[in-house]
Amino acid sequence: MRWPQLLSSAAVLLPALAAARPAELDARDQILLTSTPSSALDDAHDSARIPRDEPEIGTGHLSQWSKQNKADFLHALRNNSASDWVVVMGNEASDADSLVSALALSYMYTHLPEPRKAVALLQREEDALDLRPENGLALHYARMSSGHRDLLTIDDLPMKPEEVSRRIEGIALVDHNVPLSVWAGAKVVAIFDHHDDRGYANDTANPRIIERSGSCSSLVTRYMLDQLPDSASSSFHGPIPKELIELILRTIAVDTSGLKKDSSQPVDLEAAERIFPRSTWRNRDFKTSMKLLDKDMSASRKALDTLDVRSLLRRDWKGDVIKTKSSKHSMISLGFASAPVSLEEQIERTPEGTAPEWFAIERAWTSEIQADVSVALTNFRGDDGEKHRQLAVVVAHGYGHRLHDGSANRLFRAIVKAIEDSGVEGMKKWKRPDGKKLLPRRAVWQYQSDFASRKYWRPIIEASVREWEG
Repeated sequence: MRWPQLLSSAAVLLPALAAARPAELDARDQILLTSTPSSALDDAHDSARIPRDEPEIGTGHLSQWSKQNKADFLHALRNNSASDWVVVMGNEASDADSLVSALALSYMYTHLPEPRKAVALLQREEDALDLRPENGLALHYARMSSGHRDLLTIDDLPMKPEEVSRRIEGIALVDHNVPLSVWAGAKVVAIFDHHDDRGYANDTANPRIIERSGSCSSLVTRYMLDQLPDSASSSFHGPIPKELIELILRTIAVDTSGLKKDSSQPVDLEAAERIFPRSTWRNRDFKTSMKLLDKDMSASRKALDTLDVRSLLRRDWKGDVIKTKSSKHSMISLGFASAPVSLEEQIERTPEGTAPEWFAIERAWTSEIQADVSVALTNFRGDDGEKHRQLAVVVAHGYGHRLHDGSANRLFRAIVKAIEDSGVEGMKKWKRPDGKKLLPRRAVWQYQSDFASRKYWRPIIEASVREWEG
């Protein structure tokens, strides 16, 4: 099977971005969604237009700062003079929360009374970031360059992360609290996260803030504002850029469904209320504004109609190498994909519209990244209007993979047992649309659950791999 190269961000996402804008927003709502003062009605409405086909060059203060900061870090790294730099990184999915949290913390570090050299790193390739239309839309509003060009991405690094780790002061983790194995040699100097605490870097991370929140950016924002005097007009060295403030508000809004009680924690409300008066929207109603920002970002986040199966798997992939108890297969590469698109719809997006082709695309993608085990999760509304989830597990073996038939079968059984013993009720085996059986070392379940998302399954499945004896 021949795989088409990923198109440029504009070509792939312009239809999605156009579809992402809620049609029901009136003129005043459109003005709110821009960073333009509300008095300039016509100019504001014009500035809210969707990005054009040609690349955009960032014009905002945040864009200029980020671009220069990225260049300074890469220059220091190449010249082996980056020992006083901190690399602030979100998790490998690089969603809006990870992106904005890393950007905000690095900006804060560099603008303290005693500045600290810091750069935000997105742990994805630049073209993979384009698979998240909400990121592109938020950065467009923030007057940053299209294609994430102002930001440091993993493929910008001139050397492997293991070598970078030896040349820098350390790393700060946001939106996760254990670094990927490639960064294991780096000193962790700070952690901001809202996932389960795995006890990493207790002796080196300062601050080490791990607590429940709807958005990790809320934790970073609270900390950032705590470094300032109470006055809303106070600053580090110069004011916090309006573009950064509004990126933060957009992120908190979409991660908390507009600050709904069941999607947020007190820190989310606190952070948003404290930073909102610094935004250009400060004269508007706070709660209404957050709801509108959520509506705009959520529509963009869901605009995935243009993505094929490979892009859906790649778009929100989190994975790492897991150390096992097996003497023969001591390291297993395990990854998790998540998409708000049902498996049935994904199958329809394959060239032939068949389940075998979906698994062929999955195998090609995991072979490309050398993953031994892949877990694909979906969440969607069914024809009954109810929320449904699916979980697909594939253990690869044979040519190009580390596992042979016997070891792959044993690992597959260990993972399946962990899933079936997890306590999630109502898990039913999924059936192929054509009624045929799945091939060996493949399993798919369908279920309904408010909690059993990737955050729930990842530690369970990783633990089963970690305990596997081969």
